[in-house]
Amino acid sequence: MVRRARVLIAVMLLAILTFCLIWRSCTAKEQNELPPLNYNESTSPETVYTTASTTSAMSSATENASIAATGSADEYQLSASEPWLSRSKAEEITAKVQELHSQFPDFIGWLYMADSDIDYPVAQGADNEYYLSHAINGSYYRSGTLFLDWRCSRDLSDGTNIIFGHNMQNGMFGDIRSYRNDETFDSHRYAWFFTPDKVYLIEFFALSIVSGYDIMYDVPCDLNEWHDRLLETAEFQRDVTMTDKLVAFSTCASDYENARALLAGVLTAQESIEDCIYPEK
Repeated sequence: MVRRARVLIAVMLLAILTFCLIWRSCTAKEQNELPPLNYNESTSPETVYTTASTTSAMSSATENASIAATGSADEYQLSASEPWLSRSKAEEITAKVQELHSQFPDFIGWLYMADSDIDYPVAQGADNEYYLSHAINGSYYRSGTLFLDWRCSRDLSDGTNIIFGHNMQNGMFGDIRSYRNDETFDSHRYAWFFTPDKVYLIEFFALSIVSGYDIMYDVPCDLNEWHDRLLETAEFQRDVTMTDKLVAFSTCASDYENARALLAGVLTAQESIEDCIYPEK
């Protein structure tokens, strides 16, 4: 009787240990898997990004369009085909970065591309799950927040970096869908990433379609191998001057199950904010 009880206890302990090992394995796998960025909705982000002293920490696409249409002759008209910002836009983003950096520890920078909806804060969480459904202020937000892969260095000191965003009808990385033709790819060459310490110019050189489980997502990794894989899978590409830092914007694609679109570019740190400003004649 005692022997049977011991055997029963041993079996129960073994079952508990097996369950714990399986649970731990699944948790680790989920943390490393590419998140399912497949939302398809239109949501206004202004309310969740409002901070204490800023009416909105999000730039309005409507406001940008109005400036382009009615701006004064001496104000540079923002364009993704040229590597410049207007002084007012640079100052606007800088102010947002300073404010958000002082309030939210997961905030790492602000991403902006002219002629697009990409004008958002970027966070980095402890995994690739949290910011799928949370705003930078920690509140639940179905549209989520753009975020840097949790394995990448938050100061962008790695050579390879991935920023994730939902594929939406309006907003986030939904615009990447429209870049899959020659005209729009050629007219969207540049974007900007403002961090609390630096300003980076992003010059895009490839738009690739890969599986969500492609080796591209094992970052950080060898820079040359990552670059070669981008070109190998690219639908569109152009020659650029390589640097020691690359970044890709990742969102879902409808080509096949678990397909992902990667808009990739080189990161070049600017010496000062003045290097970003359109040189007025």
